[in-house]
Amino acid sequence: MLRDRNRKHWKLWVFYYNPDESRLFVAKRYGTPVTLNFARPMAWAIAAAPLAIATVGFAVDKLHLAH
Repeated sequence: MLRDRNRKHWKLWVFYYNPDESRLFVAKRYGTPVTLNFARPMAWAIAAAPLAIATVGFAVDKLHLAH
């Protein structure tokens, strides 16, 4: 997997954003793991899922304690 080290594609040095790249998962600038291409809508859904799950769990817990 090729690494894109072009600074204009890396926001805040961590988030990859390249609308011309069709892949959802891209190699990080350094190291072996991959990161999401936040120019793709599915990347936002994947990133938001843990927050949504935690929010629902918190709400269910609060509702359960209210009874």
